[in-house]
Amino acid sequence: MNINKIAKKIFLSVLPIATLSSCDTDIENIIVQHPIEKDATYYENLRAYKKSDHQLAFGWFGGWTASGNSPVKYLRYLPDSMDIVSIWSSPYNLTPEQIEDLRYVQEVNGTRVTFTIFSHNMANFPGNFENIAENIPAAAKAVADTILKYGYDGIDFDHECSYGDLLYNKSNMTTLLREMRKNLGPDKLILVDGNVGYITEEGWEYANYAVSQAYATGSPSRLQSRYNSVKNYIGPERFIVTENFESYWQDGGVNYNDPELGTIPSLLGMAHWQPSEVTEPGQHKGGCGTYHMEYEYYHSDDEYKYIRQAIQIMNPAGK
Repeated sequence: MNINKIAKKIFLSVLPIATLSSCDTDIENIIVQHPIEKDATYYENLRAYKKSDHQLAFGWFGGWTASGNSPVKYLRYLPDSMDIVSIWSSPYNLTPEQIEDLRYVQEVNGTRVTFTIFSHNMANFPGNFENIAENIPAAAKAVADTILKYGYDGIDFDHECSYGDLLYNKSNMTTLLREMRKNLGPDKLILVDGNVGYITEEGWEYANYAVSQAYATGSPSRLQSRYNSVKNYIGPERFIVTENFESYWQDGGVNYNDPELGTIPSLLGMAHWQPSEVTEPGQHKGGCGTYHMEYEYYHSDDEYKYIRQAIQIMNPAGK
């Protein structure tokens, strides 16, 4: 499937604008997407694009309520081209409004929605399990049951564990991932973020993507070093890099030194970056994204402008 042809159908026009770096000396032309009228054909093309081989737009989304007048509380007002959104906080006990909002982005936009839980021990899991290795299969089933109950598209394990945590033990974490895949089947997503280098080779047989918290990364070499921690187990197409927009949303990240473009916002640097292992046409990294992507709604000139620019860089609509 030709991604560029699909993308052309999704977007009516692209306009170059000048984006200044923090030192106001380097200028990069960025393509901003302006959507066509959102009729049935638009959404059909959008869903086809989501199923095509392309670099993914990912984001952790906080404050989701699907209630009130503020669009920042809804999934449906995120950029249409978001591929995977992971709910950050309160993924359980969904209201009818949240269920309707979730189904809208899944069925109309083709967006996949997961939720995030910390995976250092089972205190963060649904259910009330004693934190011992023998309970990992039951805890995994409880997580899977929650995914299936609400119709999520999978799970994101935030693997920021420390020595002594139950799931710091690589064998225990591998058991968790194995049990999750057994309960979810082949079609649901399993993401691991945080300490992705702690996952075993077998563990990566069950997880789909490594999501690197590459926060405040200022150079391609630092991104490459992050991929190096998992490259023996997964290909570049399963590696997603992210920036912290809880801290850096206003500027699109920190200053990033691109070898060709000079100083640009780090999220855009991540969008341009490819691992050195990408050597053939059609190869690419998994994608890029942001932590607390909802902060970007508050740009006065264009809500979610940096993730929109990153999507366009990764998957140009104008070619």
